[in-house]
Amino acid sequence: AGLPSTWRVQCVEGKCVDYCPTWEEKGLWFLSNDSPTIMKEVAQSLETREQKYLSPIEAFKICDAACRGKTGNVPANDVTKAFVDTNLCRCGNTTKALTNVTLSDFSSAHDMMTTCGDSKVFKSLRTLSINDTQPICCPPIEEEKLLIGKQWKRLYSVGGPKLEGSYFAHIHMGCGSLDECHDVAREKGAEIAVFDIISSYCHLARNIFELDNMFSVTKDNTRRYILDLRNPE
Repeated sequence: AGLPSTWRVQCVEGKCVDYCPTWEEKGLWFLSNDSPTIMKEVAQSLETREQKYLSPIEAFKICDAACRGKTGNVPANDVTKAFVDTNLCRCGNTTKALTNVTLSDFSSAHDMMTTCGDSKVFKSLRTLSINDTQPICCPPIEEEKLLIGKQWKRLYSVGGPKLEGSYFAHIHMGCGSLDECHDVAREKGAEIAVFDIISSYCHLARNIFELDNMFSVTKDNTRRYILDLRNPE
C-alpha cells in the first residue's frame, strides 16, 4: 500500500490488511476475547467499526496522541501513554501523511486493478519522513542490499529462476526475513523456499521442476525471492 518496509501485510477475512507485527505480538492489533485491556480500551476510544483490527491510520493517531502526551503538549491518558512506555511508538514530528486517507483508500490500495501511482495511500505516504512520529514495527528491509552475500535470487526477474514445485508449508515469519526463512526451510526438508517480503510468508516446496516459460508477473508477486536448497554449497 506504500507503507515503509517495516510494515507487513496479512490476509484477514479475504482482505489484505496492513499491520505492525510488534503491536500484533503484544495483542494490540487484532481484537479478540484474549486481547489485553489496553487494546479493548483503544478499540472503545476509537469507536471501532465492524472490523476487529486497527488500521495504520489509527496506529499513527495513537502514536501522535501518545507522543504529544509524553511531551506535555496535551494531557496524556493511560491508553495512549502505554504505547510510548512500551516502545511501540517512535516520537518525532507530527506527520502529515494519511491525514486525508480513509479505510476504503487502504482497501483499494491492495486491489489488483489499482496502480501504485493512482493509489491515494501511496501518494500520501510519500510525505512520511523517518523523523515523523510513527509506530515502531519491524527493522527496515533494504532490498538493494538484501541479496548481498546470500544464495537467494529474485524470483520474478528476467533470466531468473523458473522453478516450481509442490508446496507443503506456508509459514508466516512476522519480522523475520531471508535468514529465518532459510533456517525453517532446512529444518522442514524443503527443496526450495520462496520468501515474500510484503506478506512475510515463507513458502516451502518439494518435487521441483522447471517451467518452460517465464512466470507471469502481477502486482503483488514481484517482491518474492527464491532459494534452491537441493545442492547446498
